[in-house]
Amino acid sequence: MHTPQPITSAANPRIKSAVKLRRSRDRRRSGLFLAEGTREVTRAVAAGLEVVEVFYCPQLMDERAAMAALSGLDESTAVFTVTGPLIKMLAYRDEPEGIVAVVQQPAWTLNDLPAPDEKSLYLVAVGTAKPGNLGAMARTAEAAGCRAVLACGTPVDAFNPNAIRASTCAVYTLPIVNVEDQSAIDYLRSRGIRIAATTPAPVSGGAASGADVALYTDADLTGPLALVIGPEDAGLGDDWLSAADLRLSIPMLGETADSLNAANAAAVVLFEAVRQRT
Repeated sequence: MHTPQPITSAANPRIKSAVKLRRSRDRRRSGLFLAEGTREVTRAVAAGLEVVEVFYCPQLMDERAAMAALSGLDESTAVFTVTGPLIKMLAYRDEPEGIVAVVQQPAWTLNDLPAPDEKSLYLVAVGTAKPGNLGAMARTAEAAGCRAVLACGTPVDAFNPNAIRASTCAVYTLPIVNVEDQSAIDYLRSRGIRIAATTPAPVSGGAASGADVALYTDADLTGPLALVIGPEDAGLGDDWLSAADLRLSIPMLGETADSLNAANAAAVVLFEAVRQRT
């Protein structure tokens, strides 16, 4: 049973260090992130992530609820009670639940990913700039059974609070690897993983091959496969379209919308792949 220790001052070194983790550069530098809220903290514990310390506010969350959220936490983890103003300093939400934890980030590289098999499915998010969009795509990818998400282009912080919340904590366990485009292409090719690139170009053939563009439901999405989703404003560049084994189109029937939100497009095609595999 953890015995919480009180902190009442914003000058406390632990508070000052934790507040810095609100900034992306400090998360990158330290390898730590803030898990805010009961669900986020509970799932971090359940995922086996290293929880460094926990802060909770008795005015917003009683001790019984806090201890229930920390069930399974290592006994060596420091737990502190803090005042309302201090929890608001740590939290991103305007109305915080009352609990925030400092957690060690899982770090993945391409070399950490297991060798693919016939059921392996990957999502490649190219040019995804907003953490919330990456989080939503990670949630979709995890639900579809993807082995990993490769985030290409400008590195995106998967442990931004918006990414964590949008992913419903999928970023805790689903490997998300920030990688350059060509490195991702080389990795997929070297492991025999077919590349399926989405494009707004009209359908130009039956089964997609070479320069043809196929309706996503007409393409064979079985076997080791990486679905590549481009940025919503510009779509995929020539490097990915040239590298693709398949080029897929999702029909747009409206008169104004010419594309889907990236996470929605990923969901449509990934679950067609799931349908074909099951």
